[in-house]
Amino acid sequence: MLARWLVHGCEVLLLDEPTRGVDVGARAEIYSLVRELSRQGTAVLMVSSEIEEVLGLADRVLVVADGRVVHTGPTKDIDERRVLDLVMEGAHT
Repeated sequence: MLARWLVHGCEVLLLDEPTRGVDVGARAEIYSLVRELSRQGTAVLMVSSEIEEVLGLADRVLVVADGRVVHTGPTKDIDERRVLDLVMEGAHT
């Protein structure tokens, strides 16, 4: 399905849980494709509950808890533990 959209070219790609339900090989291919598209200048906005996936692919991270943005910033400024802390804090406020 992703390939079908990319055949026509795009400037912005929105991905919602792009690797949910795919095997390890397909996941690696998706990661490679996302990186290549980004390198070529395509803006990629990805929503994922897989924190490692987001931290491994993103330049910037937006953490949302209970429908509120609780953090936004460069990936280098956050780790998996901090993301989990922010989500849990957001769930209690």
